[in-house]
Order: sequence, then structure tokens, then C-alpha cells
Amino acid sequence: MEKVIPGKIDIVDGANAKVGEISLNPEVFEKRVNKSLLYQSIKADAASHHHGTADTKTRAEVHRTGKKIYRQKGTGNARHGSRRSSPFVGGGRVFGPHPRDYSMPLPKKMKLAAVREALKTRLIEGGITIVNELPFKEPKTSVAAKFFSAMGIAEALIVLSEKSVPVERSIRNLVGFQVVRGDQVTVSDLLGHQRVVFTQAAFEAAQKRYLS
Repeated sequence: MEKVIPGKIDIVDGANAKVGEISLNPEVFEKRVNKSLLYQSIKADAASHHHGTADTKTRAEVHRTGKKIYRQKGTGNARHGSRRSSPFVGGGRVFGPHPRDYSMPLPKKMKLAAVREALKTRLIEGGITIVNELPFKEPKTSVAAKFFSAMGIAEALIVLSEKSVPVERSIRNLVGFQVVRGDQVTVSDLLGHQRVVFTQAAFEAAQKRYLS
């Protein structure tokens, strides 16, 4: 697929009619998308969701008798001093997993740069839609479904400029949709959906933060 370097992006209303446009900084698109940075960001995000809670007991933690199993010599068996050792059923485990932190924190500049690269990817692919507003005054899933159906959007990431209970509750039960605030959006969010819908205010804030 031939890549398109956008100079401007349209602002549409609920009927998908153009009501304005936003100019994009051409300098942002002069360099190729840094896929390595995107990979690092996604890997770090996935690692942060890895709950390192697996835990096994060592022989020191197993509650069993400490009495010697049998005499040291003359039995023909290996010499053992406790049933807590790993060869016995119920004994402690050697080199088993213990709670650990799998997170891979990235520097703040790398996080910001990664989101910029994800936005560039979606803009180049034409995967971003900007609406002037989301007309959800009260939580109504049916209203949200009709709104996005009229726009020809079957699944999307919805990015808001600020918290909105009516919008979030209207959309949260729609299959394939996710709602986030612009200051909390991640690379995994942006690349996890083929379509990203910004409110005008949210995109202007994102442009100022990541694409200026």
C-alpha cells in the first residue's frame, strides 16, 4: 500500500460531512516511522500487565517433619535428612518461580516519541477520524450505535479531551469500541484499532503535545 503523507485532516460531523480541517506539521512526516520504538513501547506495555504473582515453596517453607527419614547407612538408599527436600512428593521446589516485577519502564521522552510514531502511522494509513463533537448528552448505547453506524464505523478507539460520563457509558458496551482520554492514550491503544476517532479538542491537544 502506497503511503500518504497528509498535509491536512478533515473535521466531520455526525453525518460525515466536512465542517472544517486541521493543518498538520509536515516536518513530523519527513522521517520514516520508527518501528523499533513502537515495538519497545508495546513490549513494555504488555510487560506491565504481566502479574508476577506465581510463587512456589522452597524446602525452608514446606511444613513437614524435620525428622531424619531413616538411618544414614546400611539401607541401600540415598542419604536423606528430611522429607522437605525436592525429590519427595510434597517437598520444596528447587528454582521455582517467586513473585517478581515484570515491568519495563521507559523514559518519558521515549514514551512521548512512541505515541508520536503511533499517531504518524495512523495518519499515514488514513485511520484517524476527527469529529467536531460527540452528541451524547446522556448514557444511551443505542444512540451511540446509531451515531457510529451512520459514520460507517464498526469498531474504533474513541479519544476524548476530558472525562465524560455520558460518552463513556454510551460507548463502553459497544463491541469493538474503547474510550480513553488523550493524556492517557498508549501505543497499544492506537495500534490496537484500525480506526481512531478523536474529538476536535482531543486531536488539537494531541497535536500540540506529540506532533508539533
